Amino acid sequence: MAAFCAPYIAGTDANRTIKEEIVAVINRQSARKRISVTDLINPRQRFFERTHPEVQPSPERRQAMMAGTGFHEAFGRAVSTEEFVEQLVEFQEIVGKIDIYENAPVELKTTGSIPSNVFWRIDHVEQLGMYCTMVDRPMGYLLYYARAEYGRQPELRAFDLEFTDQSAIAAEMVRRRDLLREALRTGEPGRLPQCAWYGRNCDFADICGCAFAEPLVRMAGPNTAQVSENPDLAARLMGSITFEKPGPEIKLNDLVFPRKAAFRRAPGEEEEEADAQERMASLQRQGFDQMLGDAVWYGFPGASKRVPVTLGPIRASVLLFKGAPAILRTNKGQKEMVERKRLAEVFPHYIDRLGFECALANSERGRLIVYYSLIHDDKFMVYDIWFKNLGAIRAEMERRLDLLESGAPPEQLPACQPPWMVKFCDYKDRCGCGEGAG
Repeated sequence: MAAFCAPYIAGTDANRTIKEEIVAVINRQSARKRISVTDLINPRQRFFERTHPEVQPSPERRQAMMAGTGFHEAFGRAVSTEEFVEQLVEFQEIVGKIDIYENAPVELKTTGSIPSNVFWRIDHVEQLGMYCTMVDRPMGYLLYYARAEYGRQPELRAFDLEFTDQSAIAAEMVRRRDLLREALRTGEPGRLPQCAWYGRNCDFADICGCAFAEPLVRMAGPNTAQVSENPDLAARLMGSITFEKPGPEIKLNDLVFPRKAAFRRAPGEEEEEADAQERMASLQRQGFDQMLGDAVWYGFPGASKRVPVTLGPIRASVLLFKGAPAILRTNKGQKEMVERKRLAEVFPHYIDRLGFECALANSERGRLIVYYSLIHDDKFMVYDIWFKNLGAIRAEMERRLDLLESGAPPEQLPACQPPWMVKFCDYKDRCGCGEGAG
């Protein structure tokens, strides 16, 4: 079943210019002058990152990096407060940014699978050890989050690490700092140690010379770091993640999924409470989407602005990107890009949301930016969609709003789309949406 707005699509263009600009922004690296803790984990790799910006991670690896960073930010703000998350610390002209730092440093790592022995990822141990040394704390916490992917449930595990020889950590930090500084000054990386990514599909394998480099001297290990798992901390952190339940007010997105909104607003109805794993998976999605959105919307100075719009009691804002209402969506289901002529069939919720925003902003052109996460190489597609008869689209929005405000039975409202989404709905046992719904 196609989107309501499908008959009002006058034309669709694939905007190659904006697509290539977005890809360039995503791949752009900011210039760095100071030496950081992450530079010291693998200084040879960081030398080549700084001196060979033309070597870029694959889109798949870039996606994993953005997902990790996004989850870090979302998780930190979910379990802590602004005064303790992403704390910048300095030590011996080295800077570091601790994920959460209240009484002791907390370092969060996202991974496909959690190592059964934390020393198998000695770089993670070293990073936490450096943070503890910088703030003069003997103990820190290492958190591992196993991503929800490929049908696996998310998992969070916590470990207490106590470092017994921080003077050795400090000395090795300064040694690596000096080696990296000298290499950057002279352009010669010969004295930099072999990095942990040697022989493991490093982006710089063809030019780094790791095969001939001295082994990396470890600053921490089983003899100088005591490790114990802390399941109580993991459970407490997972339990502290909560989401605000939607209130009775009608939002713009309720007009895109009107039948679900009708059930939610019905007397005595409540959405099911998500369990801890579902909340973690939701944070993972939100974090990535936030990172992607920030990269796109803020990567073009002056190109994005929000304009307020109203429809009866609905107060919303429409984001204009380069002069047109725009929405950015991450698609996790399609393994190839959708043909333009099938957008309203495959992505009816995207098309209706964009059409509704265009009607409110009185703009015949809208811009749909889709990030296809399952496609390995070319992930972005930018569709410029032209709508006709904005008045008819607005009239349908008003009709749906009137039905919701009057408390009409859910079956009087259009079924939510696309049909496959019904399996994730709290009201799937009685909503009547799904295949064959009207």
